[in-house]
Amino acid sequence: MPGSTQDERDTLLEPLLDYGCSHWKISSQRAADLYDLGTKLWRKEDLVSIEHQLAQSRTAERFTVRRIDGSVIHIKNPMFGVQKPIWTPYVKFQEFWRLVRTTPDGPPETYLCTYLVDWTNQTIRNYEGPVENVRLLFETSRKRWDASTTYEAFTSQFRELLGGDGNGKRVTKIVCFGLGEVNFKPLDWWRAQNESKPEHEQELETSVVEGALIHHAIALTIADIARSCAETGDTGVRLFTQDPHYSDETKDLLREIGFEVVGQYGAGGFAELDNESIVFSPFASAPVKQIIADLARPPVIICARVTGAEVFNDFKKPYADPESPRTKQMWKGYKRWNFPVPSERIQLEGSLDQLVIYDRIEE
Repeated sequence: MPGSTQDERDTLLEPLLDYGCSHWKISSQRAADLYDLGTKLWRKEDLVSIEHQLAQSRTAERFTVRRIDGSVIHIKNPMFGVQKPIWTPYVKFQEFWRLVRTTPDGPPETYLCTYLVDWTNQTIRNYEGPVENVRLLFETSRKRWDASTTYEAFTSQFRELLGGDGNGKRVTKIVCFGLGEVNFKPLDWWRAQNESKPEHEQELETSVVEGALIHHAIALTIADIARSCAETGDTGVRLFTQDPHYSDETKDLLREIGFEVVGQYGAGGFAELDNESIVFSPFASAPVKQIIADLARPPVIICARVTGAEVFNDFKKPYADPESPRTKQMWKGYKRWNFPVPSERIQLEGSLDQLVIYDRIEE
């Protein structure tokens, strides 16, 4: 090589170091590029597919998961062929920030996955059994909700928001996410802490499900208002609920009182989202707002209040349902209202003071 020095020739022969070129850096940049190009992080057909696959978890050797670049991975099923599994599968989501900012926990092959399969152990639930008289507990909570000033304020505001004058929003369904398990019993640490209090300060064990009971009562109220505001001739407004923590006993109860239980494993319910659905998602452990941003523009969304800056918790991990660039853009098409909560005890049980109502701006 004319004009080259010996040092230059030696440098050219040295191998390039991969220092800093980790799988995560490459994957996160790829995810950001795809996101900027408008690639959807979630598609209804993928969510329906994984829901169906998990329903076959006793007979399926593997699960197939689609990555956002269109490729697929196959995940081995540890419960294949097990007759009495103590582990139940559910869909674990990896939202925007886990794709581009927070290093995932799994292997590099999963870095571009927005949903994966995880497992929950059922031994304690099976040992504890369901809550006694849960139907009575629900009816008691519903009566308290119906008699509250919060109920009165909410129904008045919500009916006006839907346009109860006959010229309102078209609504065909209510889709709920994460309303909470009503057959949940407190863990041992809660019981020990509760028993250490003076007797007059101790709470009933059923206090841990009061929030979930109130959330379901609110969902029924939303359905009642939507039906009363529906156009003449509509066949009816359907009421769906998804929470992968629901026990069989809870699902039976909910069906009895008017709910359609969907998405047993945490994904199928999102396929119900459309531009005529009210979404009620008080404190879901899934990126509901981000999934909505990809799939639909519902006329009303009720969810937990967050600010644009509230993305990461104190451990520098994203919240379960954080905002994203797409949700930030989505909210530009909505008006925001605070959930009406007069000062009373019922707001504490359901943390209703932390909820907001997004009202789609009609063109």
